[in-house]
Amino acid sequence: MTVWGMVGMMVDVERPRMEFHDNDTKKQLLAEGVFRLIGERIATGVLAPGTRIRDADLASELAVSRTPVREALQRLERIGLVTMYPSRFTEVTALTPQAIEAAHDFAGYQAGIITRLACPRLTEADLATLSPMIARISASVDDSSACSEARGEVIGYLAARSGNGLQQMLVDESRMALARALRRFTITPAHRPQLIAGCAELDDALHVRDADAAERACRAIYGVD
Repeated sequence: MTVWGMVGMMVDVERPRMEFHDNDTKKQLLAEGVFRLIGERIATGVLAPGTRIRDADLASELAVSRTPVREALQRLERIGLVTMYPSRFTEVTALTPQAIEAAHDFAGYQAGIITRLACPRLTEADLATLSPMIARISASVDDSSACSEARGEVIGYLAARSGNGLQQMLVDESRMALARALRRFTITPAHRPQLIAGCAELDDALHVRDADAAERACRAIYGVD
């Protein structure tokens, strides 16, 4: 399941392929590919909380040196997906209720910022595409997984039109940690009326290019103030 539907380097968790042809960028792409591979395995539950990861074993599996594996694990530790125990092993972190709540709040506020940035840049064609996408959010409100997916598709579409590379980089760096946490988030019956109303308000605000109202509506959809 995506978080914002952002286009990233998605890696096949069953058959990773580390093939690069540009020598000038080989090292950077290799480290990025390993980071995405391990992160996607954690985000999708292939590597469950408590799983121990040994960099030597992973390097052997991927037919790479231990350097890009260690760099990837260090990045994953910074976003809270693993804990490294030097000279021993790396362990996938537990997903606590507090972490899930924090991830949802972060996603909601970032989605609001993305919506504000994208609002004045949307074309009429964009708005025509967005309206049925937004409608799918409220239509799936009784299914947390489907609703989160629909919500993510809308924010992903807006993120691609935000015109802010730094914002997109921030979102992309945290994408896998958010994906893991939001898979466990449940939309409560108490939040459903607010979410449905927020969808209608978001569609209206985008059509009149009201960035303030669009951001507020987006936050309502996520249930954050």
